[in-house]
Amino acid sequence: MKHLLPFILVAAQLMSYTPAQSQQYLGSKTLYKPLQEKYTKVPVDYQPVFLNYLGRHGARNLTKDVAKSTAWMIIFKADSAKALNQRGQQLKAALVHLQKVELKNLESISEIGKQELRGIAARAYRMEPGFFAPNQHLLVNTTSKERTKQSAMAFLEGASAAAKGKIASIKWNEHDDVNLRFFDLSKPYLSFKASGPWHSSYDQLAKLLKQEALSARIFNTFFQADYAKRISTKEKIRFADDLYGFYSILPAIHQEIIKDGFSDKDLSLSQFFTAAELAVLCQLNDADNFLKKGPGTDNNGIQVRIAAPLLADFIRTTDAFIQSKPHSAVLRFAHAETIAPFAAILNLEGASTATKNIQTFDQLWKAKNIIPFSANIQMLLYKNPWNNSYLVKFLLNEKETKIKGLGTKIAPYYLYKDVRAFYLKKLKDLGLGLNSNMEEYLNNAK
Repeated sequence: MKHLLPFILVAAQLMSYTPAQSQQYLGSKTLYKPLQEKYTKVPVDYQPVFLNYLGRHGARNLTKDVAKSTAWMIIFKADSAKALNQRGQQLKAALVHLQKVELKNLESISEIGKQELRGIAARAYRMEPGFFAPNQHLLVNTTSKERTKQSAMAFLEGASAAAKGKIASIKWNEHDDVNLRFFDLSKPYLSFKASGPWHSSYDQLAKLLKQEALSARIFNTFFQADYAKRISTKEKIRFADDLYGFYSILPAIHQEIIKDGFSDKDLSLSQFFTAAELAVLCQLNDADNFLKKGPGTDNNGIQVRIAAPLLADFIRTTDAFIQSKPHSAVLRFAHAETIAPFAAILNLEGASTATKNIQTFDQLWKAKNIIPFSANIQMLLYKNPWNNSYLVKFLLNEKETKIKGLGTKIAPYYLYKDVRAFYLKKLKDLGLGLNSNMEEYLNNAK
């Protein structure tokens, strides 16, 4: 991985591809599409000079063995007890097929995920080829998870293809977990995730949407009535959640399904849900993400504040470019749990508004727009060589995005000195500077 081997992609690999599986109600597993294509004209005399990039890994396979899921264990136990009806047998067959496809691919990005990232890189190259010029240097940071490294490689493949193999030199940092996987390193956050007050908000929404009745209704369609009565409410909820998780991963693994000799029909899980049921399951999944990873009920809550190390890193690397230009782009590849809190701590419009009213959270925050597969936040730096001033612009999933609470007369562009001061104050309010001990901060954050 230390060197990107020259290669040329066929044009089809860079094209958008939509599989036959349903694309509705996928939430955070929505396949990536850029949210904007034409951009506001850059102010006179300014040129793009530096790219600070954070991306979620591409569309992926499952991260957990199908055979270890609640749904699998209940289905096969019921089959042994001859308690499956015909619909249950159909589900069993679909899960067996899914297990065959996924067992060898667990935790890896899919072919569609690679295409997503190659496309993002090709568009970044077209926006400013200089970011990737052969005389430049790229810094590529990933987490310790293999799917982020695979995503980085796919992105670099896209840039290399766009540049016809003439690309900048690459320096790798493959274990940047403090900046990119902070959600696993903060004990206070892990405690919040397990038993924080967010649970009461989620439970309120679950009750409003009648999660228990919905899960029971879905569950009961697969089993003999006497058997279904013996299964607890909690297990029925987990069963329905598992099925929704399997349903929502299918579009991402379309090519793997075909490669293994199956058709979409062989693994179709949408047939087991109504559109209304999928809408509720998606809303509950989005609420979980919003409360645990996004602005939730408090945009200054711990679920957002743990992104402070990454905020400091964005400022440090931008400052370093202005001072000595060590890299023309810093490219980071991480997770949905990285993107959501970072978008919130940046105060990006559409991704940072908290609410105490969980019933209307989805009017403010949608996972499909903020943390789909290959989600990304780009901070573009522009320089005016005549007066050495700098502007920045933020793109959220390639859409120009304003910073809430910070004024500008040339939106979506901001003076970098204003952006820097705005975020330094955020860090200061947390007791942090650009060079603070971030591991210590994560372990002591309240």
